[in-house]
Amino acid sequence: MFSRATLCVGLSIVLVSASVGHAQERVYAGEGGMMFHPILLEKTADFEDVVTRVLDAMSNSADETRRAQAAGWKVYRATEPGPPDQTSVLYVFVIDPTVTEANYSIGELLRQELPLEAQDLWENFAASYAYSPSLLNLTLVADFTETELLPTAPEVP
Repeated sequence: MFSRATLCVGLSIVLVSASVGHAQERVYAGEGGMMFHPILLEKTADFEDVVTRVLDAMSNSADETRRAQAAGWKVYRATEPGPPDQTSVLYVFVIDPTVTEANYSIGELLRQELPLEAQDLWENFAASYAYSPSLLNLTLVADFTETELLPTAPEVP
């Protein structure tokens, strides 16, 4: 009896971890980064709830890396409706600065920072997409808050 219960509990934990763990790793290679999230119009509240919960958990995390990630992370919502046929809303994650080698995957962050709620939050998050998100790594070219311009890009032969 004990081994069946242990097996069931163990299997449940593996299934929950696997479900949340399907998210692609999101590690930025540049100084800054952006991610574009096209969200279904009727799912914006679910998306914003998950993002708010994750950023709050990261900001209050005991893990210094998570707090550093949260400190450089802003989330914007586009005013204009998005494709297809204006049935989505574009959210933009702006990460500046990035934390070297840190994983910004919402699935991973949910699993680590909100393990008891991870599966439900992940399901709401994943169901909110109109289509796949896009990640961009960025290198700073000019900083208008500084008086000097940064070095120019190398010439292409």
